[in-house]
Amino acid sequence: MATINIPESDAISYKDFVAGNPVQVRSVTAEDEHEFDKGKEVKIVHMNNENNAKIVSEPIVIEDKGGKKTLALVIEKV
Repeated sequence: MATINIPESDAISYKDFVAGNPVQVRSVTAEDEHEFDKGKEVKIVHMNNENNAKIVSEPIVIEDKGGKKTLALVIEKV
């Protein structure tokens, strides 16, 4: 299961996520973009908290630098 970190500075998105709302995360870096396909479950980490989530959107490549891709995803709590 892939891990997505929500930075401490983005506490509002994490609170929305915990409340059950879908949120967009933009700074997911992946070597294998298929780890983040729509419908896959991922682990969400924010500070010392961990939750499971499901990806509900197709990954959008924001940046591609030397095999490492920055993706934007919409996730929701499982």
